[in-house]
Amino acid sequence: MLLLSKYIAKHEYKPNQKYFSIDDLIAGAKKITKGLGKKISISKKDRSFHFFKVRIGSKVKGRMIVFFVLENTKVVPLLIRLKKDKKIGMNMSPENPNVVSQINKNLDYVIKDIENNNFEEFEI
Repeated sequence: MLLLSKYIAKHEYKPNQKYFSIDDLIAGAKKITKGLGKKISISKKDRSFHFFKVRIGSKVKGRMIVFFVLENTKVVPLLIRLKKDKKIGMNMSPENPNVVSQINKNLDYVIKDIENNNFEEFEI
């Protein structure tokens, strides 16, 4: 199941909507559930989920970082960027302080959205 929070839909997906469809996000989520995403290590207190990076898009190249909740197999996007994005997209790794900062910020908002049921779910 792909869980798209209201915050991520507005701040990450909407600016890139002309490049990526919801089907691209679902295809990326499928890759995660099949073990095809690259696991990345980002230090956060909650260890009930893991972070992964996966390629998305076919016409335009992009990257998506998600967290995968182990207990209920939900894939939740945190970052959706074009590959050519110089600040984050070209170097979407835990060594990039911009990436870590943005993930931490987005994660806080996503957790609030999940607690308040401000999200949409899509079948994978």
